[in-house]
Amino acid sequence: MLHLAIYNSKEVFESDQGDNPDSKRGIESGVVKKISQGTYKGSFEIPPGTYAIGVYVDENENGKFDTNFLGIPKEQYGFSSNARAFGIPKFEAASFVLDTYKKVQIDLQP
Repeated sequence: MLHLAIYNSKEVFESDQGDNPDSKRGIESGVVKKISQGTYKGSFEIPPGTYAIGVYVDENENGKFDTNFLGIPKEQYGFSSNARAFGIPKFEAASFVLDTYKKVQIDLQP
């Protein structure tokens, strides 16, 4: 299952660990679809603003983002602007300004 969340808040984005499937993440969130290999394409209607997107593939369908005992991800994940960091990147690194239609490509990390 592909989980996706769109954030317009630095505080919420940087505190979301993907470990509470019942929490409301960002302004849009949830399970997008069951996927296999390939590309997911979707669209969202959101007002102009500054946003960051986080996604992960819940390979074992347990509703959370799994890591090993060191905190290293066991499932694929990615962020808008293809931001990378040890842990969750800063909102500024993953954010983008939306003022009109925008295509956002996110490459998943293994």
